[in-house]
Amino acid sequence: MQIGQVGQELLPGQAALEEKTLYRLDCDGHGLLIVKERVCNQDVDNIQNAGVELGIYIDGPIIFLLFKFGKGTWNDAPYSWHTVPRESRVYPEEAADAGTLRIALAETGAGIIRAVRNITFTQEFADKLNTAITVQANGSFNGLSYAKHINMVYNQYTSEDMIEMAAAHMKVEK
Repeated sequence: MQIGQVGQELLPGQAALEEKTLYRLDCDGHGLLIVKERVCNQDVDNIQNAGVELGIYIDGPIIFLLFKFGKGTWNDAPYSWHTVPRESRVYPEEAADAGTLRIALAETGAGIIRAVRNITFTQEFADKLNTAITVQANGSFNGLSYAKHINMVYNQYTSEDMIEMAAAHMKVEK
């Protein structure tokens, strides 16, 4: 996922962005994009400087990347290799860097990147995440079933519930 630098437009020429959280693996490696309506200085500081906790929760055909910055709350981003545009799909071993998560925080209004940070996965975390992605990529996929399954998971669990059941967890101190 191409992520620019702080102060640049996330998508040049597209000023207004929708609020969303997107995790994906592509040729550049692992990326987490957080687009929020109101980004405050504390959000920027948390992304750039606070401790980070990451988790992986797998439920059927979905991998959830769980994340928490500083003393914030747990959040998640669902992922399926099959939902990445075909021209951007890669196996973890084909990515430029399968051991780092590049995080970007952008604002909806102006589409400006407010914070960027790289987090190096622990070896155990990288192995579990990359193995889960490879298994998922080699499996079958049904878009309708996938969408129904996401809804089912969100109706049953919060991000806090998912971290309790996580297949892997890691923490990066300040």
